[in-house]
Parts: sequence; C-alpha cells; structure tokens
Amino acid sequence: MSHFHISRKARLRAVIAISVTFFIAEISTGFYTKSLALVADAFHYLTDLIGFIVALVAVHMQERKDAPVALSFGWARASLLGAFFNGAFLLALGLSILLQSIERFIDIKEVEKPKIVLIVGSVGLALNLISGIFLHEHDHGDGHGHSHAHDEEAVHTSELSGLNHSEHNHHNLLASKKHRDLGMLGALIHVLGDAFNNIGVIISALVIWLTHSPKRFYIDPAISLYIALMILATAIPLTRRSGTILLESAPDGVVLDHVKNDIESIPGVLGVHELHVWRLNQTKSLASAHIVVRDTEVRDFIGLAKIISECLHAYGIHSATLQPELADGSELGAEGETHEPEGVGKCTITCGTLCEPLKCCN
Repeated sequence: MSHFHISRKARLRAVIAISVTFFIAEISTGFYTKSLALVADAFHYLTDLIGFIVALVAVHMQERKDAPVALSFGWARASLLGAFFNGAFLLALGLSILLQSIERFIDIKEVEKPKIVLIVGSVGLALNLISGIFLHEHDHGDGHGHSHAHDEEAVHTSELSGLNHSEHNHHNLLASKKHRDLGMLGALIHVLGDAFNNIGVIISALVIWLTHSPKRFYIDPAISLYIALMILATAIPLTRRSGTILLESAPDGVVLDHVKNDIESIPGVLGVHELHVWRLNQTKSLASAHIVVRDTEVRDFIGLAKIISECLHAYGIHSATLQPELADGSELGAEGETHEPEGVGKCTITCGTLCEPLKCCN
C-alpha cells in the first residue's frame, strides 16, 4: 500500500523554518524577562539551526548527479561529512553547556518572571516534538541487510560455476542491521537535545515559581548539567560512527582474514594480498585485491573473478576491483601442488623502491 512520503529536504526545510521562528521569539523573550536560561537556550537553538542547515546542504549535495571530475565517487559521502560535522558541533555544544552549568553553580543567577519562562519552554517543547516527527524516518531499505537467504542464492549460483561456498566464513556472518542516515540522525539528535533542554527549562521554571526556598535557583544549573551529559552521550557515538566510515573501515561484522581465507580456498587462487575492504558510505561497500594465479589460468581469470565476486557478494560487497598476478613458481611444489611459502602475499607488481613511502601498504 502506498503511503504519503515527505522528502528529506522538505522535512529539513520545515524544521529550519520552525527553528528560525522560535529562535527569534525565544531570544526576544529571554532579554525581556532577563532570563539567562532562555537566552542560553536561544543561542543553543542557533547552533542547532546551523546543524540543520549543514544537514540540508549535505542531503542536497548527495542527491546531485553532477559532480566535479576530481570527485570520482560523486557526492556519495556528503551526508557522512555533514553527520561528522554535526557530531563535532554537538560535542562542542555539550562541553559549552557543561562549563556554563559549573559556572552557574558557583555564581547563581535569579530567574525573573518564571511564568513566562514556563510558557516559552512549553512552546519550544511542542515545536521540537513537531520537528522530531518531521525528522524521524522509518527504515525502508536504506540500509543493506544481508540474510542467509542471500548466501543461499550465492551458493546456488556458484554451484553452476562448479564451486560451493558452503564451507566459507561468510555463512557465519550475521545479517547486517539497516542503518539510519547519519546526516538525518545528527539533525534528529539536535532536536532531541533541544527537547530535553526545553523540559529542563520547564522544570526549573516550575520549581522557581512554586517553591520559595533560597536554594531553588540551583535547579537551573543542575538540569543544564544533565542536559550537557545527555548531549555528549548522543554526540560521541554519532561522531565515532561517521568518522569510522570516513576512515574507510571495513563493514560491521566483516573480518578481513575471513574474506582472505574464503578467496584463497577457491580452486585456482594461489594467494591474495593487497586486500582492502571499506565502506564508501552507509549502504555501499567496496573491495580491491591482488589475486595470485598460474600463468595458464590468466586467460580464465574472468570466470574466476565471477566466483570471487559471488563470495564478496555474500559479505555485502558489490563492487570489487580484482587484479591478477602471475605466480613466480615459488608457490608451486614439485608435484604442481600449491603451498604457502614465504613469498606468497608479497606484491609482484610494484612501481619501484622510490615510490615505497607512497604505497598504502608497506
């Protein structure tokens, strides 16, 4: 059944419009009531607004088809870059609130007109909940999960090629979880952080309004400290996840030794080196490898490459660059059987010793 769908850009534009409107209203009210809590919250809202704009630009760039020639992968990582920037921005925001909270414990500020503060905090909470609904998205195949049924398809195809992958390590690979877009997740975390901040403003306004203890003003820095810790707890995983992908790490659950062993167990493959597996973004994984084969099998390398691709496919790797290399004879025993001498795994296609510092694997 079809359902109403709002694009990511439209949702971010709506959130930006809400944020601009509330920022102007909150900072005006903060100066009018002389409430430092509202003024600080307004500036926090301003930093979140910048984060939303970054996320919108990242989504817009990722959807563009035209990219500079220098960007051979296009804008595939624009959303990741935006998520990393948002995560770093949230870390700075959390630390800023943390330091302000400590300062307010030392120098307590009295909040005037708590009723108005309560009203503005409540309106802000409602707007943040609306923004959260706009930014929340259910997973509809954005991630690329691989099940054992996928492996069965690979086994069936490989049986037609004369090889069965049933003993390979990829059968122990757990199905990958579907991933939420990290750029949108960063914007959502901004909204949730603001919502917690609004709840803190509401609680502090109620305590200051309804109680008469001289210590009631300590509630403001106490809640701010809690908000800071909540922001840091969400910002650190976001920064780590996006940064790990930007560092071209292997997909979750993929062990390079397992991939190497699976490929080397394929008949005709004498060795594998320069094996690299990395994530281009959250949904696409790439691989490259040098495959050592006999001289007589180079002509049949296309067929061998198809079998290797089936094996990589089971790991969720759908784009691979495979380079054949000729065995120098040391990989063959007296009877023509393969074994693992010390020379296997060393690249035989090099560009000389002068280029050694520029190689990715030394």
